[in-house]
Amino acid sequence: MRRRDLIGLLGVSLVALPLSSAAEAPIARVAVLRELPLTNPQIAQAWQIFLEELQKSGWIEGRNVEFIHRATEGHPERYREIAAELVALKPTVIITINSECTQAVHDETKTIPIVMIGPGDPIGVGFIASLARPGGNITGVSSQLGDTLGKQLQIIKELLPSASRMAFFWRPDNAGSRLFKQDLETAAAGFGLTIEVTAVTTDAELDAALNAIASNRPDVLMVNPNPPAASRIREIAAFAIEHQLLTFTVNPAMVRAGLLISLAPRGADMTRRAAAIVAKILNGAKPADIRVEQPTIFEMVINLNTAKALGLTVPPLLLAQADEVIE
Repeated sequence: MRRRDLIGLLGVSLVALPLSSAAEAPIARVAVLRELPLTNPQIAQAWQIFLEELQKSGWIEGRNVEFIHRATEGHPERYREIAAELVALKPTVIITINSECTQAVHDETKTIPIVMIGPGDPIGVGFIASLARPGGNITGVSSQLGDTLGKQLQIIKELLPSASRMAFFWRPDNAGSRLFKQDLETAAAGFGLTIEVTAVTTDAELDAALNAIASNRPDVLMVNPNPPAASRIREIAAFAIEHQLLTFTVNPAMVRAGLLISLAPRGADMTRRAAAIVAKILNGAKPADIRVEQPTIFEMVINLNTAKALGLTVPPLLLAQADEVIE
């Protein structure tokens, strides 16, 4: 065969060769549903931790994975609407940041993998069959908040031994909130605390609840990071100081915003674990076979400025146990 014909044959053959498998592989699409947007500093910091952890498994934003971010921004009535929108986009996996997000997405799909971050009792609300073998399309990281209630109430009594009444906002439309309320009432009985619960799902209900607290004057106010309280936390913190209420939460950011104390799983640790689970699913694993992770590291944050404003002296031993003290 002449050289010119051979080159021509090779040229045709090279053109006919398929592109590399890497070039052909479609970019994975990961949807994220949360309450607060990426413009929130706390969310942005957590997201950077997530991306760095995911990159360790070879998944890099813009190269082989892209993200679709959605946030309700303090409007819980939008969870179902946004969940339906995300499911319609048929992403590879959907990340949900709390129980309400998880419930909304799970109501829309039983096939697209869901990686939850934060639900306190995923078995109790029916998301999974067991931690070891979730069994459906949901896996992820549970906060197991109910398991820490005894320690939380013990801290409250250390700070204010005379405490006997605690106000608590809950969401009757949220299965996780209903379970937490039951666990809280049961645990409180052992510490001589009466729980005064108020259903709060709207801003108007929150205003009414704060007015009632101003009149009834409980000793303690527990604020969970649920809407609408989450988006009005600085206002609630100022209200609590004005009315001399000891405040407790499970969200460190709320303590930095003015509440007194929090005890919660370390957010960065949960974020890294969730990223590792997402990587497993992107690599072909099924959520039904991926164990739901539980927190192993808890952190306590105390706002000493708030303590001083309340006239409280934080015991030195409790201060020594704190992971962060705000002064």
